[in-house]
Amino acid sequence: MLTGRTLLAECGLSTISPIFYVFQEACVTTFLLTQAAKALRLDALGGNGWQPFGEPLDESDVARRYEDTPWFRRGVDVRCEALAALPYAFYDVSTGEALEPGVLPPLPFDLELEALLNIIEGWLTLYGAAYLYKGYNAAGVLRELRPIHPLTVTPRYSAARGVDHFERRAGETMLILSPVELAYIWLPSRRSEVGPGVAPARAALAAANLLNSADEFGQMYFQNGVIAPALVTLPPGLSETETRRLETWAQRTMSGLKKAFHVLGVSAEVKVNSLGQQVPLGDLALPALTDKKREDIATVFGVPHSILFSNAATYATARQDDLHFYDKTIIPEARRIERALNRQVFIPLGWRLSFRPELLEVYQALEAEKADKLALLYDRGIYSREEVRAELGVR
Repeated sequence: MLTGRTLLAECGLSTISPIFYVFQEACVTTFLLTQAAKALRLDALGGNGWQPFGEPLDESDVARRYEDTPWFRRGVDVRCEALAALPYAFYDVSTGEALEPGVLPPLPFDLELEALLNIIEGWLTLYGAAYLYKGYNAAGVLRELRPIHPLTVTPRYSAARGVDHFERRAGETMLILSPVELAYIWLPSRRSEVGPGVAPARAALAAANLLNSADEFGQMYFQNGVIAPALVTLPPGLSETETRRLETWAQRTMSGLKKAFHVLGVSAEVKVNSLGQQVPLGDLALPALTDKKREDIATVFGVPHSILFSNAATYATARQDDLHFYDKTIIPEARRIERALNRQVFIPLGWRLSFRPELLEVYQALEAEKADKLALLYDRGIYSREEVRAELGVR
């Protein structure tokens, strides 16, 4: 068992504080860090504290489908890239003055906001939750903001406080983190009063599994020589050894794409019967079914089909789909992330993050068209100067 004194020595500390406890239960080492133990950095606990042991803990196939199903991956990446590219500005909480868009305020830790937003949105889309470890120094100053994989974190609740603490499990090591030490962003839950909701990726999983199975079917079909499953009838009286030898010969001779047009000579006593019909090459992709499942994935992820499939009929259609994508998917998600980061990270530091989607080119073009129409109405005497200024939001 790892003792508190040994651990402190490894971390460069010489004394045991009454607010630091180490205990072992069910062969799982647990570290309990209370508020007063901020001087002990989480990464000082060793490499396992940061290892993403996500694969063994993943009870679903969302991570695997993200890796091997193109349309599923593209749907996730479109959301992540769009949100990470949103314009933003920071405001001084005390004065209300804004920094230039895209300029970071003086923070006590290094921050690559675009990369962090991409990670957060990816985890929200795949798992419905995102977590950020807040590392404080001995003076209680936030010196580190680091993402933690959601599959390694389990929230625990109490009737009085709601979220009581978080269990961060890495291999056989479990860390107990308070809400002060761990910032969390959850999708809203529709089945419970507290806790993360169901991720879009989980709802799209059935469609992604079918697409992946269709790809595997086509791959296996070509690997087996582009022929339907076959039944080889052998003459009676063969020994078991001879039967196995003929089975091996038939498998080796008829399998593989190189054997697709191979001439096969067999004895008249050996009969080869096809099981089922030959699949036309044009139907291998199951176009009607796979198209429907791709549309299901796009719908669940809130990505217009024209964006995911690049099949917009006209420029006007493409621009309208872009507007819907931002209005219905990206901006609501950005506001959710914005509120969580401000409440748990930035406002305590005296700054407030605000996304500025109106600075995007698609909205700037829309405002320019609106201004042209208002100018025409003003020239024709339909709108007064005050009405035009009010429509444009100019005081």
